[in-house]
Formats: sequence, C-alpha cells, structure tokens
Amino acid sequence: MSAPARHVVACLFVDFGDEGQPPRAKYECARCQTTEGPVHGPEQVAAFVANVKTAHNARCKEIHP
Repeated sequence: MSAPARHVVACLFVDFGDEGQPPRAKYECARCQTTEGPVHGPEQVAAFVANVKTAHNARCKEIHP
C-alpha cells in the first residue's frame, strides 16, 4: 500500500539579506492564490515567520472551509 499523495499548498520565502539589503520574507498560498508580505528587516522577518502560517490559515479557512 502506498502513501497518500502530498501537495504543496504554501511556500515561505526568506532572504537573509547581505551587506546592502536587509532580510525579507513573504508567504504565498496556492489554495487562495494570495501573498502575505513581503516584510523587511530582522525583527519584522522574525515576527512574520513565527506567525504567518497560523494567521494566514485562519483567513484561508474562511475562503476554503
């Protein structure tokens, strides 16, 4: 018996930056075709990464119950 197929439903992109660019992040949902972010700066990226999945899933479930 094989395992059920898995599908990508969202992607979290994080660019850690370099000397001239601050870190940045964005979250793209394949279910509702929306993008959260981008956010820029170390503190903003850390907070975004810690919370975006939970926050977006709450909104996305309203669209796709």
